[in-house]
Amino acid sequence: MRAGGFPCRLVGCFESFRVVDQKSMASLHAASAARTDHEVARHDYHHVRLPDEQVFSPSRRTTPKPAERG
Repeated sequence: MRAGGFPCRLVGCFESFRVVDQKSMASLHAASAARTDHEVARHDYHHVRLPDEQVFSPSRRTTPKPAERG
């Protein structure tokens, strides 16, 4: 059973890579890189982003509308 973190994307592989410091972007990137390294070394898998996949972009966030005053 997988227990949080970044799981390997291949079906049947139960490796998971933890983000050690939940408040650190460097730790997040390190866990993601460790997963990618595992997938390439162990499974010869190279993830290819599909054209329609959503990409996180802070500038695309929507802001809530102000409350109407009555």
